[in-house]
Amino acid sequence: MIVVRFDKPGAAAGAPIDGAADRAPRIGRSEACALRLMHPDVRFVHAIMRAEGQGVVIEAQPGAVLGQARAPVARAVLARPGDATWIGPFKLTLAAAGAAGHATLDVVEEGTDAEDEAALARREFARFDSRLPNVRLWSLLAVCAILLVFFALPLGLHPGRAGIGRNAAGAADAASLLGHAQLKVAGLWNVGVMSNAHASFGADCAHCHQTPFIRTTSRACLTCHVQTGQHADPLRAPKADISAMRCETCHHEHKGAVMATADRQSGCAACHGNIKAFASSTTLHDVLDFGQDHPQFMPALVQDAALHALKRYDFSGVHGPDSDVVDHSNIKFTHATHLKLEKVKAGMQADGCGLCHAAEPGGVSFKRVSFEASCLSCHTLQFEPNHPEWRLPHGHPDEVGSRVAGFYAQAALAGESAVDPPTDPFFKPGVPRPLPPPSGQNQVTLQVAQAMVSSIARSSCGECHVVVPPAPGQPATAWTIPPVWVPDRYFPAARFSHAAHATSTCRTCHAAETSDGGPLALLPGIATCRTCHAGEGGAPQRVSSTCVLCHVFHDDRLPLWSKPHE
Repeated sequence: MIVVRFDKPGAAAGAPIDGAADRAPRIGRSEACALRLMHPDVRFVHAIMRAEGQGVVIEAQPGAVLGQARAPVARAVLARPGDATWIGPFKLTLAAAGAAGHATLDVVEEGTDAEDEAALARREFARFDSRLPNVRLWSLLAVCAILLVFFALPLGLHPGRAGIGRNAAGAADAASLLGHAQLKVAGLWNVGVMSNAHASFGADCAHCHQTPFIRTTSRACLTCHVQTGQHADPLRAPKADISAMRCETCHHEHKGAVMATADRQSGCAACHGNIKAFASSTTLHDVLDFGQDHPQFMPALVQDAALHALKRYDFSGVHGPDSDVVDHSNIKFTHATHLKLEKVKAGMQADGCGLCHAAEPGGVSFKRVSFEASCLSCHTLQFEPNHPEWRLPHGHPDEVGSRVAGFYAQAALAGESAVDPPTDPFFKPGVPRPLPPPSGQNQVTLQVAQAMVSSIARSSCGECHVVVPPAPGQPATAWTIPPVWVPDRYFPAARFSHAAHATSTCRTCHAAETSDGGPLALLPGIATCRTCHAGEGGAPQRVSSTCVLCHVFHDDRLPLWSKPHE
């Protein structure tokens, strides 16, 4: 228990402060303080105190001090009668303990007279008083200065009004005045160089600035850029709905001949550094920097060639969780097998990979391999040795059965037989005689069945295609070839240009000689790309590569569907 005694008349002398109810009684000007000392030099909550034996410990709160100005302290221990400390103009002295053994503080205000609440408030607010000139007068002068400098002077000193010619004779005069003060003043109205993309209507400001003195809205941009797509599906990632942003947030006009676009890597990493926070159901991995923190590539392989359906796999999954990686393009082809052939080796020495692969105009990708141009010279699709001129139609599997049956029916009508007669004129006793060679319709049926098995299932079609035999009860010509589809791009979420990598050979990135089947053996991994590309910060002998170098921001497959932000 601490007992406080005031020396001022009317004060509650000997008022006890119950330390049990308030473990650390506060001292200050606030009504919540157990000991209120009304003076501007005392903070609302200036210090706390507690009893220790028959003494008192007082600790100043942050920003407050105890003691006098020449010797401030943060903590005072009043252990013996007569020990004292100061809080503003108030002197707190420990008196002799009373009969009950309570600690007793004598509080004396010295040096100033007591002030009431109104006086304290006036004194506090006086600190903020200032003597400023008339605000309206200064505002009027500022408006006049702005009109003079940014409106009157540019109009009065415009180069055209100064007599600078715009014809051939005055061109030299105009060039000589580029540093003239008139042009510098007129330059206050120059908003910057228009980009080449918008130069065709650059003189028509209202084309973009549809409302005077109002910034360009996204709706004005979308008047022309109608195919602009979302960045991500807003239904799966609502936080990625860019229709809530202004186009000018990223695309800055009047910054030069090339449109200035905010393509800093930090903008991408703000979301993709913790992608689950924006799309909890996504299968994407976090990525911060290509050179240091980027997941392994995930190619999209064919799951249904008829529907052109793709599925992404972990590139390293052949030894990991995606061990069931299968490409269902329904084509059987291995570079390793073909590169061992002498004919291909000779062509490779002369033309390299261009023997089969031709670049598209612009060099971004390659044209689809043509059977007639690249395969027909070796795969002639012959199916009857006695008639090498008979060939199966490529690209029309539904016509193969009828074409084969028609050829053998024609041969039967011409009296030809594909069954060799027996060469032994004698037959051993007890040995069954061979059946007579089939003729007529039976001969055609047998020849068609044999040709379908040997050609469709093995040599001609089955060598490169997945084939399906006839079901029980179906005719021998009912072999089918499922649809074939090889995608142009195995990384549809990335953009890549072969023309930009023309300084490298195909074998630098594609290990064709060891590819024993499937696209995974041919697709380069991230380690291959990192031999030449680093992250945004760059690295010695490597190209600085930001996110937008390989990824586009707008997905044209996801058009803006909500109201664009103004």
